[in-house]
Amino acid sequence: MERVKRVLFDNFEIVLVAVLTMGAAYTVLIASNKLAFLNFFYIPVLLAAYFLGRRRGVLAGVVAVLLIGLYAVISPDLFSGSVAIPGLNIFLWGAFLIVTAYVVGTLYDLKTQSARDLQQAYEGILEIVAKFIDAVDDYTQDHSVRVSVLGKKIALSMGMSEADAEDIRVAGLLHDIGKLDINLGVLTKASALTPEEWNHMKTHTTKGSSMLEPMGGMLKEVLPIVRFHHEYYDGSGYHGVAAEDIPLGARVLAVADSYDAMITDRPYRKGRTPREAKVEIEERVGLQFDPEVVAAFTLVMRDEVQVA
Repeated sequence: MERVKRVLFDNFEIVLVAVLTMGAAYTVLIASNKLAFLNFFYIPVLLAAYFLGRRRGVLAGVVAVLLIGLYAVISPDLFSGSVAIPGLNIFLWGAFLIVTAYVVGTLYDLKTQSARDLQQAYEGILEIVAKFIDAVDDYTQDHSVRVSVLGKKIALSMGMSEADAEDIRVAGLLHDIGKLDINLGVLTKASALTPEEWNHMKTHTTKGSSMLEPMGGMLKEVLPIVRFHHEYYDGSGYHGVAAEDIPLGARVLAVADSYDAMITDRPYRKGRTPREAKVEIEERVGLQFDPEVVAAFTLVMRDEVQVA
């Protein structure tokens, strides 16, 4: 449906002129009941209003009326055999066509505005949740926001669709939500974790996906990214998943998450410089990170002043 809408929108004028011209030609040359066949014009006009909104729907209606009006002026006897008062019928047809397009287009515009309002509220909630997650650890303030932004840039650089890149952005905001269920002493420990503490910390990916699962379809594409964003390309990560078996979004987020973690100061170490972090990620290609993702990451980083 989105692809159809995009094709119609991008080629609206060509499609509109072609359909209306063919309709008018058929009305003039073939149809016996010419006034009755004018109802054909409801198809392209209502499609324009439904898919493209009020303004273009009304425009389609006006073009249809002008075409038929032009034919009627050129050939005054065109509709004379159809009804007793052809001019009045054509006027009523044209007026109803434009009003119908206006109404349908208005409904579309209202639906679109409601969807935008809902999307804005949704994004606001995600931002709040992300800041709440990062607030658990004083050393990771705004980490999730930065990861989400970088992750989406990498995805778009790889040629991924806007929808898939947006899933990665959302996953970036929520990837650490499982840490809300991790012992605070472990999260804020000022020294390296013990093996037991590390195993406990590693559960945050599965806990995170479990916490998000009740959201259902709204986040269904985000769940595997959150669950597998700590997998290594060579299979030595949290769950032992390797290479192409790791969801692509998780492979993208792994690079964005690791880069931001590297440049962030921690209680037990000082953060690396952006250049150092970039070099370290490039050195782990094929081991920890997907080569294709790292190549896109490198292109994105070329635009960043601090690593140029």
